[in-house]
Amino acid sequence: MKKRNGMMAAGAFAILFTGFPHIWSIYQPYVLSETGWSESMVSICFYLPTLFFVVGNIFGGRIYDKGYGRITLGIGGSVFAGGIILSALTLGIHPMITYMTLGVMQGIGQGMIYAVVLATAQKWFPHKTGFASGVVITANGLCGFILSPISKLLLERGGVRMALISVGFLVFLSAVCAVCFVRQPEAENIETKENQIYAGQQYTSVQMIRTKKFYYLVATMMCGLMPYYLVSPISQTIQIERGILQAVAVGSVMAGSILNAGIRLILPTLADRAGRITCIQGVLFVAMIAMLFLISGNNRLITMAIILAYGCFGGIMGSFPSLSSEVFGLRYAGQNYGIIMSGIIIVTITSPVISNMILIHELSEVVRFMTGFCFAVIALGFSMLLKKEINQSGKEVKNYGTC
Repeated sequence: MKKRNGMMAAGAFAILFTGFPHIWSIYQPYVLSETGWSESMVSICFYLPTLFFVVGNIFGGRIYDKGYGRITLGIGGSVFAGGIILSALTLGIHPMITYMTLGVMQGIGQGMIYAVVLATAQKWFPHKTGFASGVVITANGLCGFILSPISKLLLERGGVRMALISVGFLVFLSAVCAVCFVRQPEAENIETKENQIYAGQQYTSVQMIRTKKFYYLVATMMCGLMPYYLVSPISQTIQIERGILQAVAVGSVMAGSILNAGIRLILPTLADRAGRITCIQGVLFVAMIAMLFLISGNNRLITMAIILAYGCFGGIMGSFPSLSSEVFGLRYAGQNYGIIMSGIIIVTITSPVISNMILIHELSEVVRFMTGFCFAVIALGFSMLLKKEINQSGKEVKNYGTC
């Protein structure tokens, strides 16, 4: 029990900092002032870590599945912390250096940590994978709530370099704790419990990508995340442009972070009983409502929509780890979920392209929000196809299943 609790606490502490890219909007004005770069150049620092986060998940998951969890955590933590500290020391020299440190290194390191902690937590709670993943992933959502005021204070008093170095050392400390306490249970115990819960096949990555379920799962994730990725980079800007007080705009991001964290814990736990796909479909309906609120142009509804968008992001990111483990098995969960997160790669690449096309053609922001609404509808369609495919496959999953 003590080992399990220590693993969950250390894992949650390490996972906390993987949400750092989602508070980049706080750092961006200071980086712009420090470097003199354009806004589009600096905003890439939001997209790159997310993109390479998936690469780190796949790479880290593969090493983890071979039995090298602590080594993966050590490498991931060093790369993550090193990337942030180096970005502070080299800031302003050239954008490519910042992209490599704050983008590539940060993303890969985060992904490696995320893959190990998530897979390990689910193996300690194989009968409650939703609860296990929800607890550790909640820490990711809390990053905005915890690090936003700390970052703001550091930025105001010491500048962007000191803020980044401080965060880098905190990341390193969390990685040390993870290496010391994040350990998986005995292999025999894992196998016994898996066999008690899953009557179906434990898919390898090769077997997984040969199924229709994999592609429906990735498509649902990609389309379901698109509303958030279209709205998040302008979450403060659009409110301020509409005359909403800056304090309210910042507060909406913090409130969204709290909802993001809460949904990551509550929804996967609820899905252990109510059904994972059903819960995800509920999140997609809320995403549609958020987009409609933004289209309305009402200031109060816009602020509410921003908060809901963050919550929907947490709902999807919190639900998919346990859903993928339930559909494809726990044995290769580390690498399998990393591959499923290819949906994030696609949305990370396509969302800025869509946003830039809207800006280039000088289209109304309503087009952005209508696009987000359409993607949520498409995601709902893919989730229905996924549910149908699971039912047709005849995979029996005890403990209420995925539907």
